[in-house]
Amino acid sequence: MNGKIVIIGGGIAGVQAAASLADKWDVFLVLGENYLPYYRMRIEEIISGSSPESLYIHPESWYGEKGIKLCHSPASSIDGDGRIVALEDGTRLQYDKLIIATGSNAFVFPLEGNRSTSVFSLRTAEDAIAIRNSLSGSGSMAVIGGGLLGLELAYSVAEHFHIPVSVIESSEYILSRQLDRASAMLLQDSLGKSGVEVHAGASAVRADSSTLFLSDGTELPADVLCFSAGVRPAASLASSASLDVDKGIIVDEHLRSSDPDIYAIGDVIELNGRLFGLALHAREMGSKVASVINGDDSPYVPSDSSAILKVGGIDVVSLGQIADDASVIIDRDGSRFTVFCENGIVKGAVLINCKQFMASARKAIGSPFDAAMFQEKM
Repeated sequence: MNGKIVIIGGGIAGVQAAASLADKWDVFLVLGENYLPYYRMRIEEIISGSSPESLYIHPESWYGEKGIKLCHSPASSIDGDGRIVALEDGTRLQYDKLIIATGSNAFVFPLEGNRSTSVFSLRTAEDAIAIRNSLSGSGSMAVIGGGLLGLELAYSVAEHFHIPVSVIESSEYILSRQLDRASAMLLQDSLGKSGVEVHAGASAVRADSSTLFLSDGTELPADVLCFSAGVRPAASLASSASLDVDKGIIVDEHLRSSDPDIYAIGDVIELNGRLFGLALHAREMGSKVASVINGDDSPYVPSDSSAILKVGGIDVVSLGQIADDASVIIDRDGSRFTVFCENGIVKGAVLINCKQFMASARKAIGSPFDAAMFQEKM
């Protein structure tokens, strides 16, 4: 073995790094939770009745076979000079290399009013269990935030608990980073049929025991209130260790922090002023940091952003950049396929309920637009 590596964080990035390093290093994976690493993007399934164990990335035996040591206690501090990670249960882990993969925290902002109970955010399995318990016997729910996790949460609650659910989105339409307006409206209409009412272009300002008040004067029933209004990099541990932190932990093109023996990957990092939030990039970084530690001197180059989502039972694919010039290829029977161009060059695409076009759309990005290239599957 080359030495000891400690990885703080059991998300996709941390698990990928652990798997990629375990054959050459003695790896300790600090989870900070009682559960094994799980797919966080599926966390709403716990609310509708699934167990956290059903979301596990790997069974416990897999980590044993790889020789990865699991530590469930959260990390409390990092001593860069002594190369020690202290855990809350008193354990002290010596390291030769440290990887911080602590992910992100839910952003919760204060509301006016006297609301003091049944207010949640959704980032962990324990959060999901608490929300599920609170929903038992409740008559309504409001979700602040119309991103992917908020929409999936709203849909799951409406389908499983059969109560009205409102989603409040301050942007002009839902999933504004991934979709164009027309595609978002198609998705919003479908969610409405499932019992999810979207209120876009307004923000939550006040809450009392059972009502949420919006900036446009709307009053919504909200026996249970959940924040899903974005995330912030969970960089406090790095800050207390005197690493360079701005919006996230600042890393170079080799995913190395300001301490040459400490690396950072996943949602917690800031690379060239950019933050990341996709599983695609988390998995890439987990593999890349392992290759860097093992001697690879090539830089990390993030793949083009793409998102393959399932929202309210609807397939949503977002590829590349959403540009100004839109060409609609399909718009029928609840399906919509839109290609976005800039100066005649395909920059991106959005596919609603037509995943069969994904390969053609991905291949077309960077090429002159030609509608005929998509005709073979119509």
